[in-house]
Amino acid sequence: TIFLASDAGPGYEPAKLLSLVPQGAHGEYFLDRYHCLQKIEHTLGRHNELAMRAIKAVRHHDQAELTIILDTYESQNLTEKQADDLMRLRKYLQRNWRYILSPQMRGFKDIHLIGSVESSHRAFTYRMKKQGKSWTKQGAKAMIGLIEARMNGELQASLNTILEQLTVLPRVAQTSLLQEMHIRTGEFLRKAPTKPSIGAVQGIIPINTATSRPMGQLFKALTH
Repeated sequence: TIFLASDAGPGYEPAKLLSLVPQGAHGEYFLDRYHCLQKIEHTLGRHNELAMRAIKAVRHHDQAELTIILDTYESQNLTEKQADDLMRLRKYLQRNWRYILSPQMRGFKDIHLIGSVESSHRAFTYRMKKQGKSWTKQGAKAMIGLIEARMNGELQASLNTILEQLTVLPRVAQTSLLQEMHIRTGEFLRKAPTKPSIGAVQGIIPINTATSRPMGQLFKALTH
């Protein structure tokens, strides 16, 4: 079974993600709980009691209770924008209601959290984004591999395997490697040829030059 999750936004709709599942494999799509509850808070108000009740109804997958809560909110004196936001929330929840079911509700007892979107990306983004960081494609892949190995608890084993491989390199390969390193080091430390100095440039300012000439004007400026 392949588990997929997103906020069901444009480009990340359930149908599009499920279409990526290889033929013969079973895909299970989950609506990202964080974004779903965030939409409810944003629409009904973070400190609104109805928002808290609506979130509880979503967690228990109680559509009847959720409908009552949204109807209660709609009966209030809403602005045009609030009414539009509520309509969009209703459509969003109705469209994705079957994907709100948790793994346990679907029979996957050993899976507690999907850990989708921000929670899983954070380990990568904290290391690879901001502070003016930039990566080559090869460097980014290498760093992602290291972070992934660390998150999966496989980093130490991978490092040990690499060290073991280095210790059993054939002696010929080691000698060749050392020679190459020696050559490169020598080229790096080689002094650049020095250029001969031409010395200081000498010159004189004649004292009897006509003041109409540039040198005469310079002499006049320096002596008066």
